[in-house]
Amino acid sequence: MNETDEGRARLAQWEAAKPTNFYTGNGLLQRLLERMRGGPFDERPFVEFGGLAATKIDDAARKNDEWPRHPRLARFDGIGRRVEEIEFDALYHQLGKWVYEAGLVARLAEPGQTWAQAALAYLLGHAGEMGHSCPVVCTSGLVRAIQQKGLDEMKKRWLPGLLDPVYESRLHAAQFLTEVQGGGDVGANAMTARPNPAEPGTWLLDGEKWFCSVADAALFLVTARPVGAAAGTAGLGCFLVPRHDASGGVNGFSIRRLKEKIGTRTLATAELDFQGAVAYPIGRLDEGFKIAVGIVLNTSRFMNAVGSTAAMRRAFLEATAYAAAREAFGQPIGAYPLVRETLAIMKAEHAGALAATFYLAELIDRQDLGTADADDRKLHRLLVNANKYWASIIATDAIHRGIEILGGNGAIESFSVLPRLWRDRLVLESWEGSHNVLCMQVLHDAARYELFAAADRRLRSLLDAADAQFAPQAAVVRDAWAETYRGLSRCVANERYGARAIRLHVEELMQAFQAALLLAQASWEKRQRGAAATAAVAEFLISRHLDRAYRPLADDAHPAKVDAVLQDG
Repeated sequence: MNETDEGRARLAQWEAAKPTNFYTGNGLLQRLLERMRGGPFDERPFVEFGGLAATKIDDAARKNDEWPRHPRLARFDGIGRRVEEIEFDALYHQLGKWVYEAGLVARLAEPGQTWAQAALAYLLGHAGEMGHSCPVVCTSGLVRAIQQKGLDEMKKRWLPGLLDPVYESRLHAAQFLTEVQGGGDVGANAMTARPNPAEPGTWLLDGEKWFCSVADAALFLVTARPVGAAAGTAGLGCFLVPRHDASGGVNGFSIRRLKEKIGTRTLATAELDFQGAVAYPIGRLDEGFKIAVGIVLNTSRFMNAVGSTAAMRRAFLEATAYAAAREAFGQPIGAYPLVRETLAIMKAEHAGALAATFYLAELIDRQDLGTADADDRKLHRLLVNANKYWASIIATDAIHRGIEILGGNGAIESFSVLPRLWRDRLVLESWEGSHNVLCMQVLHDAARYELFAAADRRLRSLLDAADAQFAPQAAVVRDAWAETYRGLSRCVANERYGARAIRLHVEELMQAFQAALLLAQASWEKRQRGAAATAAVAEFLISRHLDRAYRPLADDAHPAKVDAVLQDG
């Protein structure tokens, strides 16, 4: 075998070494779920879907992202009737069957299932957004809005279809809030709502929406301002708009064009004009903004972080397998210290994101089940924004590190999933609120609801409960958090300081929470299993972000710590 053949054989070895199940090889996920469930639980749905996601779904997602298969706008049918439909490739629909039949939305029929939905969405996210992650998220947001604020008639009419796991008969949803003049400033929205004289209790919507993902949805959740309502967010109502009217025709809207995005290309995103679309109010008109943000966008922000965390894991898997197969200067590149350091960083950052995101799932489930205390509710309000911001930032960074390990091959779309994951992340970083908007939301909410004090109580409680083995690490986190808490408190007390410093302090907050949650996980593992597999990533992440005195080059044991991080799956 010549050198060229040998090099190609090693690439084939890399391909063959990739996991065939995204669940069974993920030790941290399995341990987290076991702790959350209070012991052993039925893993069969996750094993089955983890295998499907790593094989058939991943392959179909790759093929469906090729240019000829992207969504197409069909405004009229063959005889000239206006239909405003989106046409998809057959692979798109096959992907949808696998996704919905796995129960990614149907899990929400019963309270307390956020953890399970998040686990399934996380496994799916290894394949990227793939055209269906966003529809699942938007549908979940509408399900929650109707469950919490919809009238009984609305629940009876639409929830069965929204929760239907059969792809061909299910109803899927979209959420259209953004307008061209407003963007993140939702209070500037100009779409109007006027009473519908033909059907009392319904409204007619007029105006345009600028960024409309899931443009093929059966149901749209839309914000609009009733005639005569107040300016700003206080005057916005939240409405459900069916795609079709009572006769089966187009319900008062037209699609101006599909948007060509850098990522999430198999997801239909468009600009829509509404001209007298019949709409049904969700909740009271004067609480529309609270419903749109507090229920719908918060659902999306949580699930966005789930997808970011999944992308981090996939980048680590791709890079690790490649580093083991690729040789340079006589040995696999995974043997070189700089490569190993990069892989350890990717793995530790993912571990922190996974712990924080699934902790958020716990908080949501407690609220749904009615067992949440006041601090649980405050922490959810805080972390749903802070975690989305931080997870999206570190996910893009992790994928970039993975691309670096693949070298020039990392830039080739047909070589690995990483370019597609990176493109998707750039889009998802801005979805549901840009970084600055989310951080300012944290600041405003904290000032109004005393969220930072709740975070202080919870974080200290987590650290106090850590096993004695981890006392030195807990002390480092405690000291770093004390400094961060002072900065956060200053942000609330001093508006000018807060406006320029809150983003940095939100990052510090998330680093402290991730560390505390990993120590809590490691402590549970030691008590339940006698050994703490998560301890190595916890210590590595704490040294990396929170120990102001730590210098890796001054620590002779640092290479061994890197090795320890890379040992556990």
